[in-house]
Amino acid sequence: MQKQESHEFLEMADSLYNQENYKDALIYYKKALNYIRNDQEIDQAELFLKMGNLYSEMTEYDTAEQYYKNSLNIFSRKKEYAGKGYCLTGLGIIHEKHEDHDEARRYYDRAVKSFHKNKDVEREAIVRGLIASTYESQGAWQDALDEYKRSFHKFEESGHQGHAHYDEISQNIEKKRSKFMISRKEIALAILYLLGLIVAEVMVAYFNLQVGLALDAIILFALLINSSLKTSYNFSILLRSMMALPIIRIIGLSIPLMQIDALYWFPIISIPLFAASFTIMRSQGLSFKNVGFVWGNIPVQLLIAVTGVFLGTIEYLILQPKPLIGTFNLINLIFASIILIISTGLAEEILFRGIIQKNAMNVFGVVFGLLYTALLFTALHIGWTSFYDLIFVFTVAIFYGIAFYKTKSIFGVTMSHGISNTMLFLIVPFYAPLLYSWLPF
Repeated sequence: MQKQESHEFLEMADSLYNQENYKDALIYYKKALNYIRNDQEIDQAELFLKMGNLYSEMTEYDTAEQYYKNSLNIFSRKKEYAGKGYCLTGLGIIHEKHEDHDEARRYYDRAVKSFHKNKDVEREAIVRGLIASTYESQGAWQDALDEYKRSFHKFEESGHQGHAHYDEISQNIEKKRSKFMISRKEIALAILYLLGLIVAEVMVAYFNLQVGLALDAIILFALLINSSLKTSYNFSILLRSMMALPIIRIIGLSIPLMQIDALYWFPIISIPLFAASFTIMRSQGLSFKNVGFVWGNIPVQLLIAVTGVFLGTIEYLILQPKPLIGTFNLINLIFASIILIISTGLAEEILFRGIIQKNAMNVFGVVFGLLYTALLFTALHIGWTSFYDLIFVFTVAIFYGIAFYKTKSIFGVTMSHGISNTMLFLIVPFYAPLLYSWLPF
């Protein structure tokens, strides 16, 4: 009897809700709730979800949020992924209404994962579109385009056609981007910070380490202040992501003062890199997929990875560093190469390609964002005191940047970067005489 009455109240409430008679619908939802037993948790969760939707339509967002969270707790415990996805989407919409776009994206991203587990491709596509709209609201044009593209790919996967609609949206975004160009002041500041980092690196490499360290500290403080002042969202995010660069150098300059083998400098320096990257990802609402943690087209990624053999050999001919391991054997090689792949390849590619390049493209556009990121990456190699190496590193940075932009995956560039350093520091130094014997000069 209770179940029948509850069902009748729900039908009446749903009918009133569809008629946008929210006040009366709420009365019947509450009556239905009184007839649902405590052991009917899924029924409770579904009703809480409907009441959350109702309060959201009534713009009573605090109450809606509480109902969504109550529903989410039950669905999560019962591993009901569809209901969980709807609750998370509702919470994301509420935060978007409050213009808390970063928090909205975090909820939307969790909703996408829930719908993916439930194999609801169409709902994945819809929520991807919501993620794109948050970026568009903030003027993060490139991120918005990337998410819209993912959304339409999902729609096509579910059997819908979306190319024409995507072309229309991309054209509208390009028009908006042209109206909200970066200001001259922001361009000047971006160039100033790039020049500041270059000067600090030159000072460390050629003149006075202490002065260079002081300059890095000043740049870090200035980036912190500037990123917190009233400025465009994209530019503020770019400055925050650049804060990791002086931090890298400040920590790196202190390591030689300790009695640490050169090989272990890399994992120590990578710790703040990973910490900074994850903090930036959290603050921007970026998922691992957003920064390139996808396999992509495996043959293409492996082809990119293999370039590390060639790149590392060329860079050795330029720098000719001493090996980081005392004895060349399989165990030492595997252990040291894992360290280099993780602490140089992965750590640096997440930061430079997955985060800084993404943010720079939102500020400057694709071409100039790519160039700016490559220049930042090159600046941190001034310490090798080789002009030819700077040209080489800049070229590699452009190659990695294009590879990431085209494939949206950091797998290939991470492996190429790590393999390149493995060749540079672990393998080629032991076989340099043989290598030189092959050269025609």
